[in-house]
Amino acid sequence: MTNLTLSIDPKDFAKMALMANPSTSESIEDKAKDSLELYLSAYKLAEKYERFSNSTQETSEAFSNIRDIDINM
Repeated sequence: MTNLTLSIDPKDFAKMALMANPSTSESIEDKAKDSLELYLSAYKLAEKYERFSNSTQETSEAFSNIRDIDINM
């Protein structure tokens, strides 16, 4: 049986999430904080997806496993 799970590189995913969702804060410090929070959240979520995807056969099953989890930052 072929594994139909997609592989997501956490670093690349976090960078793309950050580029697609720039901070709208006005101060430079707040922009940095927003960006760091988004980057770390996206990275951790992609890591959790990768862990689930390594133990499942389908991307949809891996995604459903992480849909409602808490990232715990």
